Amino acid sequence: MKKYLALILAVLMLVAAFAGCGKDDAQADNKDNDPVVDNKDNNDNKDNNKQEDNKEPEKPEPYGVFRSYFTSAPPTVNPLITQDTNPHTLIDYISASLYRSVVNETKDGWAWATDLAAEMPKQVDADGYVWEYKILEGLKWNNGDAITVGDWEFTFKEYANPVAQNLSASSMTKCQYGVIKNIYEYQMGEVKDWAEVGFEKVDDYTFRCTYTTPVTSVESAMRCVNRTIINKTVFEAGAMGDGTSNYGSSIETAPACGRFILTEWIPDAKYVLERNPDYAHADEILIEGITYTVVPDAGTALQLFERGELDKVDVNYTDWEAYEDDPRIYEYFNDSLMYFMVNLGNPNYNGLLGDLNYRKALYWGADRVEVAETLGVHTASRLMRKAVIGNPKTGQAFVDFPADYVPAGDAIFDPVKANEYLNKAYEKAQITGNEMRILFSETATHIKGAAEILQKQYENVFGGKLVVKMHTVPSSQATKLRRWNPEDPTAYDTALGSLLPSANDPRSTFNYYRSNYTPPRFCYANPVFDDKYAEAMALDLEADNDKVIKLCQEMEKMLLDELVNIPLYERPNKVLFNEKITLPAGGYIVGWGFGEAYMTIAK
Repeated sequence: MKKYLALILAVLMLVAAFAGCGKDDAQADNKDNDPVVDNKDNNDNKDNNKQEDNKEPEKPEPYGVFRSYFTSAPPTVNPLITQDTNPHTLIDYISASLYRSVVNETKDGWAWATDLAAEMPKQVDADGYVWEYKILEGLKWNNGDAITVGDWEFTFKEYANPVAQNLSASSMTKCQYGVIKNIYEYQMGEVKDWAEVGFEKVDDYTFRCTYTTPVTSVESAMRCVNRTIINKTVFEAGAMGDGTSNYGSSIETAPACGRFILTEWIPDAKYVLERNPDYAHADEILIEGITYTVVPDAGTALQLFERGELDKVDVNYTDWEAYEDDPRIYEYFNDSLMYFMVNLGNPNYNGLLGDLNYRKALYWGADRVEVAETLGVHTASRLMRKAVIGNPKTGQAFVDFPADYVPAGDAIFDPVKANEYLNKAYEKAQITGNEMRILFSETATHIKGAAEILQKQYENVFGGKLVVKMHTVPSSQATKLRRWNPEDPTAYDTALGSLLPSANDPRSTFNYYRSNYTPPRFCYANPVFDDKYAEAMALDLEADNDKVIKLCQEMEKMLLDELVNIPLYERPNKVLFNEKITLPAGGYIVGWGFGEAYMTIAK
């Protein structure tokens, strides 16, 4: 009897294997021919397998609340006026865009899909200047307002509002992938009539955009318009009379059309999100909600996690060893490359900070090996972080392309050379000594540790010629203060911080160094650099990958030669998740993250 059962099982397994091979091959062919993933099901044998299609496994009912935390409280969820991480975490959950990123079929990367759009963009003209966009019909905000093309026109218009001059304006009016005709001129007040901007309403669910230069790919066409939608009714009801609004400052002024609805907001304490049943892709959201509490202290957050009061916690580097073999821990690289930023435009100290010799002294006077060994991080000598993909088709990282202009991180430290450069800088500035501040966030333990190490190193290397002072500020202020500000050029001397460009396009790292980047990140303007950047952005990242990589390397070399930004170290991030949580890809995906919104929680 057992022999017959074994034979039957073998036959069944063989049949299943042949059936599986056919399906996988079809999916692989589709992936190669159409790299943009749609959010709809794709059944290759629809006509022949109708019964199988009707037997698709049902998705489980949403269950569980994910409990996370912020180190500082988000003051607003208005996407027009903030670029900080914590507010955008909430913004990304409650609002939506035309397109979104989803985990791919093999769960080793991500791909584009529609969000509020009905389909991918369509090129209208032969040269790529005009693209058409369609949105889904029947969409609505949680307050009942219908979503039409009018909402998108209002959104784009507010990004370019010439009176408000919103912080996020440049993401649209100077978008690196393509700029809508006359939208920047409208923002600057040079074009008064919105009708002259390259936005055309075709009908209530279709619009077209005309760009100043050809848009070379569907992905670029998506990025050009992929901004967070604004609710016109709520925004105008909260208008302040100066082009601004109280939009996003409370639950009442924070309408939702995305994956979740903000249902509780206790300032500086707690934020509660509940699953939005009317979201366009609500069937993909398998948790009931998310709760964020404000926990500024890393040690307190870890205690709350171990007590079962949080489901996720970032692990401070001082605790890495204790969790080395813990199955709940995940390691990833994200905003992990730390720079020693020098304010080139600070006029103090006779313009000393703008002197390349002074920056070379700081560059060669930092012992990155000691920093790495003390903090458990990696030395860094590149401006590009490890997580950035160079060739999206092959997955090769940008830093893995050969680059003979980059020294090893452990070969930079040279006290003799550092003193030679410092003496040249002091001679030019006609000073014999200097006091320099290092700006950093008071909540980031590893950054504080790095600042203390640099303070000791510089004073040892330069003796009494350079005194280093700590300039600690709340994390909510750090990002803003370490930007170049012509109205406050002495906001900082030097600073420790990171940049977070796209992980899927190496060109985005160099976006911050453009002379017309708004608001400025660095006091740097180089027309040769600008030309190389514009040349790189005119290319297709995949089809012209060799040329893109070459131009990016040339830009990186220029910035390193001039030490516009000094790379210091790169650290892995480590995080613990509750064992009841199953992440959609089983871990972290570069450029996409953990995908907490798509997780499941076991009962």
